[in-house]
Amino acid sequence: MRTFSAKLRVWNPTNPSAIEELDVIVDTGAAYSWVSRAKLEAMGVRPVRRMQFRTIEGHMIERDLAPVFVATDGFTGGDNVVMAEAGDMEVLGSRTLESLGVTVDPVSKKLVPTVGLALSAQACILEEF
Repeated sequence: MRTFSAKLRVWNPTNPSAIEELDVIVDTGAAYSWVSRAKLEAMGVRPVRRMQFRTIEGHMIERDLAPVFVATDGFTGGDNVVMAEAGDMEVLGSRTLESLGVTVDPVSKKLVPTVGLALSAQACILEEF
């Protein structure tokens, strides 16, 4: 699939007035979304943990993760994003897409609503007996 860009609004959950609008590359091959550390820190967003990632070239790198709220095209969600360092791309990854309740339409190159999957509560009750 060819990549395309999207507008993504990101804000600090503890200070919703601290908001940044980004042009990000939509990358369904990326699990996490990556947002500039400098932009996140300017909004007062702080990391909650550190994680290792393997680059496409096979190198291991470490980056911080931070909780944020995100929105695009009328859809809102929350996620932990990677605090991207200088030279890292800003991308919208699959975890954030799921949080937003959207999927990728590769033909029109846009984000569209998706239908979530749920286990019926009734089915769970019946299986217990």
